Amino acid sequence: MARYVVNQLIQNLFREPGLLDRLKSDPASVYDAYGLTAAEREAFSDAGHLALASVGVHPILQMHLMLVSNPQMAEMISVKSYTAEWGLS
Repeated sequence: MARYVVNQLIQNLFREPGLLDRLKSDPASVYDAYGLTAAEREAFSDAGHLALASVGVHPILQMHLMLVSNPQMAEMISVKSYTAEWGLS
């Protein structure tokens, strides 16, 4: 399980104005402000699901960070198979 501060940082990216820009322009200062460990910093820098899972980030929050890190990824995400499985399409 990830430390609370790791989950809080991901959630705050969508709540705190300017935090996402600061993370992109000066990630070390954001990591310092949140007290991230070396492993957590590496996972955030990688922003891949395996790296994030290695520090215990919840899968939904992993997706949020991956979408922030790579906005084009949203074009590859679909719930069509899920809705078809449940007869919702």
